[in-house]
Amino acid sequence: MTHRIYLVLLFLLSLPLVAKAQLGKELILNGGFEDYAAVTPPSPGESDEEEEERGPDYFDPYQKPLYWYFNSSLSYSRTKDAHSGVFAIKVYTNGGSFFSRDAEFNPYHIDIQAGGEYSLTYWYKGKAKNPNIIVTVDWYKGTKSIKKETREKDKAKTFTDQWQKKTITFTAPSGVNKAGVGLYIEPDYESTEVDGYILIDDISFVQTKEGKPSVALEAPSNLVAKPEQREMELSWNAIAEEEVSYQIIMNGELIATTKGTSYTVERLEPGKSYKFTICSVKDAEVSKPSDPVTQQTQRMNMGVEEEGRIPYLYTVREVGTCPRTLRLFYHDLANPDAQITYRVDGTPVTPVKGSITFASKGQHLLQIEITETPERKWDIEYKLNVD
Repeated sequence: MTHRIYLVLLFLLSLPLVAKAQLGKELILNGGFEDYAAVTPPSPGESDEEEEERGPDYFDPYQKPLYWYFNSSLSYSRTKDAHSGVFAIKVYTNGGSFFSRDAEFNPYHIDIQAGGEYSLTYWYKGKAKNPNIIVTVDWYKGTKSIKKETREKDKAKTFTDQWQKKTITFTAPSGVNKAGVGLYIEPDYESTEVDGYILIDDISFVQTKEGKPSVALEAPSNLVAKPEQREMELSWNAIAEEEVSYQIIMNGELIATTKGTSYTVERLEPGKSYKFTICSVKDAEVSKPSDPVTQQTQRMNMGVEEEGRIPYLYTVREVGTCPRTLRLFYHDLANPDAQITYRVDGTPVTPVKGSITFASKGQHLLQIEITETPERKWDIEYKLNVD
């Protein structure tokens, strides 16, 4: 019995050492761009001249570094003008991204301690007129994406022909255990016109502080509001916690709760601004609100009494296609309480929760009668191809 207690105590005493093992350790593979796949040997059909070009000193500028993925738009190449080591990478200012990977090409390859502090550094130089390097960290719980953190306020500035160091600090959200790192080069056409380019080397991602268990429920992140005339389509990133709901708050008032990560707010006024936040909810616990987003709905395209105004379903695509369940959302409908009747293939139908579900895919005729006032009436037909 005494021997077992000793082993348990020894194990418990070792836990802090395990937690600290990641501190100061480099977490990105090949951040110095020194490792590359083996050069393909000469093929039997190559000429002597081609084989000579591929001799021991042959240098392929387009050989890609291991554990990185590059968008083709960057026109990537490698260069021997390095900050340290032998190689750096060279990209052009056309716009595009490159991301760290592991040997299996997984983006969620970096082990993370929730709540821990991480320092990302890289070295850069080049000929670019505008600050345009944006660092992103994707946080995961296993293989599930939880949050994409984009540091647009920390762009690299003042490009010169001398190497400069950029350092950005991140804190891992509650509940995550994996991460992936990427750099996005914003399009800089002014620099592109004068052969602008950027050199990057020695990308590093290191944990600098241990995480502390979070007792508070995390707020959702990356709230986006897409406006229509009378609707606002909201979306956000889920938190890592299981069995969570989300409260939608508009102008300080709770208007709905959902288990999903998107919601459409309806019956808004055209051309009016609305402020939205989202809170996470689990049992009786409610998180702090997310960062607020203020967005204005679209204005009506034509005046209420203007001749030629015709309300139309913007959920029907321009080519006449629509989903099997069609949300009945209109543009240029002045009165949201207008009397509206529907027929599908000549048969009257009653919308359910503001939608019509077609009996099958393929072609259908949708007939709509709208009466806003005795003087403002429309008969509309859609020849649809249902997805």
